[in-house]
Amino acid sequence: MIRYFLMLIAIFAAGAAAIVLLKPDAGYVLINYGHWVAETSLTVLVVGLALWYWLFYLAFKLFVLAIRLPTNLRERLDRRRNDRARASFETGLQSLFEGNWKRAEMELVRRASDHHAAHLNYIAAARAAQHLGAADRRDHYLQLAAQNKPELEFTTQLAQTDLQRKRGEFEATRSSAQLLRLRDPQHPFVVELLAESHAALGEWEPLRQLLVATAGMPALTTERREQLMCRATVELMRAAVADARLDQLKALWDAAGSVRLHAEVRDEYVRGLARLNADAQALALIAQTLRIEWDGALVQLYGDLHTIDPIAQLASVEQWLGQYGERPELLQVAGRVCLRNKLWGKARSYLEAALHSAPTPKAYLDLARLCQETQQPDDAAKFYRQGLELATQQA
Repeated sequence: MIRYFLMLIAIFAAGAAAIVLLKPDAGYVLINYGHWVAETSLTVLVVGLALWYWLFYLAFKLFVLAIRLPTNLRERLDRRRNDRARASFETGLQSLFEGNWKRAEMELVRRASDHHAAHLNYIAAARAAQHLGAADRRDHYLQLAAQNKPELEFTTQLAQTDLQRKRGEFEATRSSAQLLRLRDPQHPFVVELLAESHAALGEWEPLRQLLVATAGMPALTTERREQLMCRATVELMRAAVADARLDQLKALWDAAGSVRLHAEVRDEYVRGLARLNADAQALALIAQTLRIEWDGALVQLYGDLHTIDPIAQLASVEQWLGQYGERPELLQVAGRVCLRNKLWGKARSYLEAALHSAPTPKAYLDLARLCQETQQPDDAAKFYRQGLELATQQA
């Protein structure tokens, strides 16, 4: 209105200026229409026309404003509602990040219907409800998110699957992840969720097959992928040994790929070979490994395996003594192999050195057996007693 008032002042100022400038010769205008005659000066006519134009323009603007008033009022209310919804969403997110789950849920849901991205409100509210242990509200919010944005159903279901995993609902996680993978087999997060659910449920063969099928995908970190593959392979090897399936055990080893370099997988395979009476293959793998790196568990197992050439077995152990030094495990195994070869003196020397370095119940047992073989019952009884005492202390 101030603008129109200034326009009116400008018109009168212009009229006044025209009157002053045209005063010596103001001009004359005669208008005759039928029986009507109008006479005036040129200045008054110009100012009058300008004034009437301004009044008409003002009336037109007021008319347009009156027509648009409901629309303007509605737009203003919509903007106010949207501003409040955005502020509530931002407050809810901040509360969610701060761990204030109850306030986060309340703020995120309160004006969700007014927010331009209501599905985000409901997904975030579902996470808050998850932390509050409200599984029913969590699922309800996710359902609302899917209804609000049907085209983002995959995203909503993915969020639901992740929340199921975090709550420990692994059977539901597996089922949801399998459905999602039918829609997008290459989605990395879906693969991760499915792998984690298989691992949590102890479904080792499906896990191994999944990891093999998605080897080239960035679904899991390299470390986590190797960890899961190792665990699956070890568990499957144990199952094969329990079922006395030597062929299955070997097939798992052949398919293990890079995880064969992990000590836990290799040691489990060697122990499986030993339990299934494949001592020759176990001895060969142990010898192959110890030529490259130290593995105390394999050394201990090496001494328990039977061979048709115990002299060669002793030679290997003594070679490792030169390579790795007089480690307690090697000394004990060397004594056991000498005992098997009836080399009583060397056996006692190795076993006593092992006991001096790191006493173990097994070393005492081997030394007691040596004393029995060499007709020393008192010493045998003493070593049996010391081994039993040590075993009791360690238990």
